Amino acid sequence: TASVGNKEESFTDRGRSRKLNDRSRTSSSMIDISQNHSIGPAPIFGRESHTSDLEEFDKALELMKNYERSPTDPPMSESFWATIRVRLADFVEAVGYEEAENPELTIVKGPDDISNLISRVVGMSIFNPIHPSRLVNEIEESTETILTELMYATKVGLVMMQWAPECERCGSAVLVRSHLGQLPASAHCNGCRQKNDVSSLDNIMVTFYFSPSILYILANNFACTLSEKSAAANIVFAPMLATNSGSGFRYSIGCGDESKIGEGLKKGRYRMVCPVSMTDVFLEVENDTQATDIPVELRLPISEIVVQDPQEKLKTISVPHGMIHFDLLPNTRSFFVLWIQDADAHEVLLRLPHEERGSYTAASEVINHGAFHLFHDQVVPRTLNALAISDVIIVFTDIVGSTSLYATLGDGPALALVQQHFEIIFSSFASTGRVVKTIGDAVMGSFSNGKAAIDAVANAIQEIPRQCTHPGTGEPLQIRVGIHHGSAVVVPVNGINDYFGQTINVAARIEAAAGASECLVTAAVLKEPEAREALANIAENSNFLATPKSFLSLKGVSAPVEAQGFRLMDSVLG
Repeated sequence: TASVGNKEESFTDRGRSRKLNDRSRTSSSMIDISQNHSIGPAPIFGRESHTSDLEEFDKALELMKNYERSPTDPPMSESFWATIRVRLADFVEAVGYEEAENPELTIVKGPDDISNLISRVVGMSIFNPIHPSRLVNEIEESTETILTELMYATKVGLVMMQWAPECERCGSAVLVRSHLGQLPASAHCNGCRQKNDVSSLDNIMVTFYFSPSILYILANNFACTLSEKSAAANIVFAPMLATNSGSGFRYSIGCGDESKIGEGLKKGRYRMVCPVSMTDVFLEVENDTQATDIPVELRLPISEIVVQDPQEKLKTISVPHGMIHFDLLPNTRSFFVLWIQDADAHEVLLRLPHEERGSYTAASEVINHGAFHLFHDQVVPRTLNALAISDVIIVFTDIVGSTSLYATLGDGPALALVQQHFEIIFSSFASTGRVVKTIGDAVMGSFSNGKAAIDAVANAIQEIPRQCTHPGTGEPLQIRVGIHHGSAVVVPVNGINDYFGQTINVAARIEAAAGASECLVTAAVLKEPEAREALANIAENSNFLATPKSFLSLKGVSAPVEAQGFRLMDSVLG
């Protein structure tokens, strides 16, 4: 006898082979868990998984062309989308894992089929999912442009944006949510089942994936990246596409002549795990294979080995020897990998060292991106209270002499002038950063890098006196600005992602120390070479003078803060 889970199963000698009977062998056993994880699409019957549709892409792109863009955002990058279309054209033809109408049928596949499928999956990996920072390496566009295009594409349904905490162990998505506010405080990884705390925006990946009508991929989860150690230790690694009917494919090890994908398994205990289909099961091989052994036919609906509860005890499938025909039925509508490892190596093999992980675009960068204004409803979850962010550029501006402005003009005219100055600041900040909030006449902004902040501030300092003047005296309106860099916590306040912490306090104190039409930039910001270059370029501008380096004693700050900057020349003010 052999056991599957706690149920005893018997083998019947059929002359040519032994068949492991399964208790679920009809189409009625199909379960579709993909919808529960915000990734798997609705079935498109008659269409093979991992294929693209250029007609659907063109329809969605036409919507993009007609979508009105904010004046602060760049026009649509047609070259970017032309390049994307060329890449999608590689996936129009099916790879050859056709489904059968009969859900009981398994089609024999061999090494060449697996090689072709792996080539398709690897080629498609830049789109499944789309990591903007990785796409930079494939397409000659900046991360800034790629993010802008993908955010606008999200608005017309060409792609979907998702928030996915990075798993500490396997580096894949712990879970996927379409809304930042839906993230829990902690969760078990869908792939490796490791429990993860969700506490920092730096560790939340922001990815995009195409509408299923454009790029059709049946999968329950995104794939984990194999570590070098894991790849070297694989005993069997054989992917297969899902089918809508539930029909499957046969992979043979130790038998099958030309269709054999590997040598027979030795006596021992193995683990069959697939993070994509969220399956996990032990395989017990009771004896070494003998020349006289008859191949075992192991019929296995994938639904039987799905693990939906991280605390669930794993099943064990026992076979008399390691010469096996795996008749695999991907009836959960998910891409599946027959991945067999030594059971004792499981913890090591599922761990992806940080030095082997690819870059990704973090939530901390996205929420400060200029086009993020399109998503006012994407706010940090109230249930988490706050999410940490290790690097953010904070800018504070304030009007010089605002009290006398209201006293001489009266509330109405003064407010009109203040609002005009707001429009200039908002326009200057919006293209590369974010206006967090206004506080009276002051503005708080955030940027993902110092260069963008310095350039935006220089534009605002220059434009406000040109466009905003006292209607009675003709005196130009002036602002003072402080820029600082550091860590913070992001907190949902009044429906926005607000920042709190000492970085914010220092930025506000630096602004208060600046003079009229002056910007002070702390040394923390100028650690970035690009920020130093931006400051040097502004200092060389005939409209500005450099502010020498100084050490400022600030209220509430224990040590002096090093800062330097620039100010608008008096001759420009008139």
